Parts: sequence; C-alpha cells; structure tokens
Amino acid sequence: MLPKTIRQPSLKAFLLIVNLIILAIPISGLYLFRIYQNELVRQTETELIAQAALMSAIFNRELTTLGGPDYGQPHWAPMTSTSLRLIPPRLDRSSPIKDATVNYSAATRGPDPVAMTAAANLAPVIKEATMTTLSTIELLDFRGVLVSQGRGRGLSLARNEEVAQALEGRYYSLMRHRAVAHSTSLASASRDTPYRIFVAMPVFNERRLVGVVCLSRTPRELTKALYQERFNLLLAGALILTLMIFMSLISSVLIVGPVKRLAGEAALVADDPDLLPDKKVKEQPLTVREVAELRANVLAMAERLRRRSDYLKAFAGGVSHEFKTPLSAIKGAMELLGEHGRDMTQEDFARFSSNISGDLERLERLVGRLLALAKAEAKSSTRAEKTEVISLIDSLAQRYSDLHPQLTVTRLSGPAGLEMAMARDVLETVILNLFDNSRESGAAAISVSVAGEGDFGSITVSDDGPGLAAGTEEKIFTPFFTTRQHRGGTGLGLSLARTLLNPYLGRLDYVGPPAVFRITGPLAKYREPQPGNL
Repeated sequence: MLPKTIRQPSLKAFLLIVNLIILAIPISGLYLFRIYQNELVRQTETELIAQAALMSAIFNRELTTLGGPDYGQPHWAPMTSTSLRLIPPRLDRSSPIKDATVNYSAATRGPDPVAMTAAANLAPVIKEATMTTLSTIELLDFRGVLVSQGRGRGLSLARNEEVAQALEGRYYSLMRHRAVAHSTSLASASRDTPYRIFVAMPVFNERRLVGVVCLSRTPRELTKALYQERFNLLLAGALILTLMIFMSLISSVLIVGPVKRLAGEAALVADDPDLLPDKKVKEQPLTVREVAELRANVLAMAERLRRRSDYLKAFAGGVSHEFKTPLSAIKGAMELLGEHGRDMTQEDFARFSSNISGDLERLERLVGRLLALAKAEAKSSTRAEKTEVISLIDSLAQRYSDLHPQLTVTRLSGPAGLEMAMARDVLETVILNLFDNSRESGAAAISVSVAGEGDFGSITVSDDGPGLAAGTEEKIFTPFFTTRQHRGGTGLGLSLARTLLNPYLGRLDYVGPPAVFRITGPLAKYREPQPGNL
C-alpha cells in the first residue's frame, strides 16, 4: 500500500496538464499577436481622433472669426461645447476594409469662400503638424467640399461613407485597402500595412455645422511593431523557454527519474534477489501516482519472489532429504539381497523384502503428496464456489465412522445452512487431513464445531489424543516436518491443507492443546443457527 500522507497526481492528469500548457503557449502567442494587432489599429484611430478634435477646434475658431456666429448650416444634432464629447475608437483588425479608392466628385456648388480662406490660413499649421504626425489632414466646408490645399481641392467628398456620416453630425471611421509596392526595412519609418484608417469629424459652432475635418493614417505594420518591441519579445521568449525547461524538469522528476530508478531497482533485484530494492535505493516521494504504485508493486513482487525463492530452496532441500532416506535404505537392502540373498534365511529375506516394500510405499505416498501440493499451489478460486458446511461435516463423519469404527466423530451445535465460499473437495480434503492426524496420533474421539460471525465462518476440530509434542507448535506447518516418520509420515499433510485454503482467503491455524485446529474462510451465505448432534 502507498502512504496516504503524500499527495500524488495521476499520470493522466499530469500529462493532460503538461499538454495543455504546451498547447497554450503557441495559442496564447497567436492570441497576443491578434490583440497587439488590434491595439495597433485602435492606437492609430485614437491618435487620429485626438488630432481631429484639436484640428476641429482650430478650424471652428477660424471659421467663426471669419464668417461670424451665424456662419454655417443649421443642424438638428449639434455637438455643443458644453457636453463631454468622449469618442472611443471603433475599429479593430476584424473590421471590414473598404475599397482603396477615395471618391473625389464634382461639387454642385463651388467651395465656400470663408472655408477656403480659413483653410489657407491654417495651411502652415497643417503642414507643420503632418511632418510629425505623418497623418493626412483635409478640411471640408459644411457641404463636404474639399477646401484645404492639395490634390482634389474644390471637389466634393460627400459621397464617401465617412464624410457622409460626418455631414449628418456623427463621428465616423473606416479602413480602406492600401497598395504596398515593396517592403521596407524593419527600422524604417515607412509603414508597410496594407490598409489605412480614415476618420471624419463634424465641426460645430453651437447648433450650426460649419465644416468637416478628415484625417487618415496608416497604422504600424505588425512585423515592424514587433521589431520595435524586440527586447520585450526576447524577454517573453526567454520566459517561455524557461517555462518549457521547467516543465521538462518537472516531467523528469515526476516520471523519467522514478522510472529510471525503478529500472535500476529491477536490475538490482535481478543481480541480487536476496536483497529488496527499498533497502538499496531510497524511496522518492515526489512522483506521480501510477509510477509510485508501479514501484510499490515491483517491491511487493520482489518480496514475494524472495520468499518464493527461499521456500523453493527449503522445499528442494526437504524433498532431497525425504527421498534420500528411503532410497538409501532400498539401495542398502538391495545390495544385501544381491550379495547374500542365497545364504539368507527365509525370515531375513522376508524382512528385507518387507523393508523395501515399506520404503517404496513411503516414496509413493511422498510423490502423491508432492503432486497434490503442486496442484494446490496452482489452484485458483472462483466466487461461484461454495459449500454447505453442516451437510459436509455430517457426511464426512458418517463415512469416517464406517471406515474407522474405533474413532467417534461428533458434531457440536452449529448454524444450519451456513455456506463457506470454498470448493467442496478442498474443504473435504482439509477436514479429512485433520481427522487422519487425530487417528494416527491415537485419539478415540473427535469433536467438530461450526460458527459464523460477520463475513467469515469457522470449523474447529479437536480430539482427545496426546496432543503435540512440546516445542513443535511452530513447526507443524513446515513442509516435511513430522513426528511420525517411523510410521510413514511425510510431513506434508498440514502444509498441503494450508496451501489448499490460500486461494479462497482461508486459513488453517493451531489453536491450542491438546490438538485443536481451526479452519476459517469467507462465507457465501448465512441462515439462522440450528443445534444438531451426530
């Protein structure tokens, strides 16, 4: 079992988090580029709004000075000087981009002379401002006719969407395509962005529309903007690289390192199976749950293999010893018969022959027990197997009494209908083994009691024999240990019985003198107890 004090993430959750982080890095980069591109557009529009607002105030002052307070065209939605006129940018990179052509059309009426004079007066100011702002500034009269100096002076811009909206008294902005002939260097002030931002702001004098200010400018191209932010980008790249290295280190600590340590521990077990890995390599608490469970299972497997190896060594030694004794006796008797058989008396010949026969029978019993033990070791249980205990004990008691009339078997009170989750032949073999031990030890009476408590049942077998010899209680379940070797005992009976119960989560234990043994195992079902005696 793994310690519960250490919080261990699952491998699936850890890999999911790592993959999401790795996936988020490029996605977040693309998203940040998109946000930055939008910000470039908004920044340009914001600058144009500020310039248009300042230019509108100057143009309005010049027009009202030249034309008087009644100059202009009355309008239903004036932007009065007393209201707070905050104009947020309305464009971003997802906004539609209009056709590149600005519509210069012939005006139905000539340009207003007051507006022409005001524009001429402001021409030096506009020229000076454009040298710094790099914006195109155009002044229109209240009919949408271009009055500032430059291309298209005297022509109408009223058919352009932004100007038409401004003549209606609303600020308006849009983007138009822009032809880029060739790319310039990253450090150049030229802008290679394939679109340009146009804004139009109405100029009001109280309730009269006196003109329109139009500005346009190309926002910074993303690549050049990133070049200008190259030091910050390098810092961000270093942070991302650091994050990736950190995630790799975490992966190494939580997965790669523990797996390598586990491989090393497995190699140590292969080289020296008598020592456990946890005695050689310190356990690492920082790991994912599956790797920790795998290590715990490997350690448990190594422990079981070590115990199995020790068991096989002891078992092989016991088998060798048990086979060697009767084989040596048979060999010696056969040599004597071969050398002196003709000179022996009939009684000596019969005695040697009887000894050989007895040793052969002992070998036959030993081989049979070994085969039964091997079969028991390989046996597996199924949940469907179950045995009604009372009927089995009654049947065995009757059969044993018929075979051995000198021995009395009595079943004490027990719950009728109690079923243990074990195969009938397995439980029968274990009980008969205990009966045989009682008979061979010289007992005259055997008593059997059955009990059920919780999810487990028990069968207790006791006799009136002399009991176990002092000091043998801890050895009776060891293979090949027997106090009746002179009577053909193999020392495998109790070991076989305990092995048969293992697949069913059952146990066979020595309870106490004179010779009381208890079989315990899980119950299949349980009914009300009913007393009964044989």
